[in-house]
Amino acid sequence: MSKHRSVRGVPINPKLPRRFSDTPNDARPASHDRWWNQPYIETETVEQLDAMYAGRTDDYAEAGRKRWAANREKWLAAWPSGTRYDVRCLDGGAWDRPTCWGMFATLDEAIACASFSGLDDFRRSRRTL
Repeated sequence: MSKHRSVRGVPINPKLPRRFSDTPNDARPASHDRWWNQPYIETETVEQLDAMYAGRTDDYAEAGRKRWAANREKWLAAWPSGTRYDVRCLDGGAWDRPTCWGMFATLDEAIACASFSGLDDFRRSRRTL
């Protein structure tokens, strides 16, 4: 895998191959092979969401900003640090994207999910393409 930050062997915000999250599993190129059964964590912050909604210019931008303004406090209640940690894995659980194993309020919780003790057995049991 390319150089990226990792914690206890779990990649954090890795640079994934082009079209990684929207390619049917049976059409994946060789550049995706190294990611089969390798859990990783992607983060999303309230600041990123604020900027994304503020910068929207599409026909639904204003409605999106209003919806975000109405739900921002709920988002922060669920993710009090202002960061959500999503654990994902290309494991065949979805036909065209990595499986979401869970969303967590802390990095420690996400690491625990990504490195659970049954992972090696789970990896051996999954068919890779």
